[in-house]
Amino acid sequence: MFLRAQTRSFHATAKKMDFSKMSIIGRVGTEFTESTSANNTTYMRYSIASQPRKDGPTNWYQVTVFSQPQMNFLKEYVKKGALVYVEADAANYSYEREDGTKNTSLSLIQRDFNLLRNPKPVEDQGE
Repeated sequence: MFLRAQTRSFHATAKKMDFSKMSIIGRVGTEFTESTSANNTTYMRYSIASQPRKDGPTNWYQVTVFSQPQMNFLKEYVKKGALVYVEADAANYSYEREDGTKNTSLSLIQRDFNLLRNPKPVEDQGE
């Protein structure tokens, strides 16, 4: 049996196919906040909390949405505490704070969204 070695070449220049993607299953942790950018683009932000292990720490992610149909769906049907599946483009950005310290921020731009389960209404929770 003859196996042929495969080689991959990597280039220093970015191609349109290069991307980073993140998938998160978690709960909506904040209300949806709609804003308008300096160039008059409407967008929405919210956070997702996920806990990979039952006894582990909770991870928080800030998500930005630019798709108007997705923003409309989120506002109309999704409640805080809902279990969701989100696919987002991910990028790290470095910046310097006013005190001179350097920091990195993870930017998540929502591309796909699925509502898995909304929380039960308060009157159904047996208070």
